[in-house]
Amino acid sequence: MKVEIWSDIVCPFCYIGKHTFSEFLKELPEGEDIEVINRSYELNPMASRTESENSVRSLADKYGFSLEEAKQRMEGVQMMAERNGLEMNIFETRGANTHDLHRLIHLAREKGREEEMIEALFKAHFVKGLSLNDRDSITSAAVEAGIDEKETAELLDSEQHHDSVVSDRKKAEALGIRGVPHFLFDGKYAVSGAQPKEAFQNIYSKARQKQQRTERKTE
Repeated sequence: MKVEIWSDIVCPFCYIGKHTFSEFLKELPEGEDIEVINRSYELNPMASRTESENSVRSLADKYGFSLEEAKQRMEGVQMMAERNGLEMNIFETRGANTHDLHRLIHLAREKGREEEMIEALFKAHFVKGLSLNDRDSITSAAVEAGIDEKETAELLDSEQHHDSVVSDRKKAEALGIRGVPHFLFDGKYAVSGAQPKEAFQNIYSKARQKQQRTERKTE
């Protein structure tokens, strides 16, 4: 079975949803074969590549909230992460353009370090509060994930994997995906948002039953 996951590094629900999905995978019966394909999704392709405003202040400025009100509105996400056993310092997060981060994930896939890269970038953003517009912060996360500094620099100085990011975006558009995280099982069954583990279990069972019925018909 194939599961495609569209997500963005600066999306807190992607951070939580990806963790819950990983927990779901751990509980599958031995021998169950699932191919996971991580796909790029830029929530804000026009985000600044240089400015990295604190997320609380950015929310307050966008909607005219006070800083305290903006913080209160973000507390629910922080609590959701904690309930899922995830470390998160959402009040310290900073805005970033994620195009280069997605290119870096595609590079890591070639090196067999894709999951490590995604986790390192999530950690840099949601736990450490680093600016992922900052080249040193990006490089530090890449090295933590096992990607060489030189290879990281070569990617950042080029357009390498730009087309891969664009291709993932076009596929999302063709499927009508408007938000992330979005988990697509066998191209037919979807789980959207930071859903509980039971949502993945239910969709997986539905997809598996469909596969089995198809297999019986072809025997």
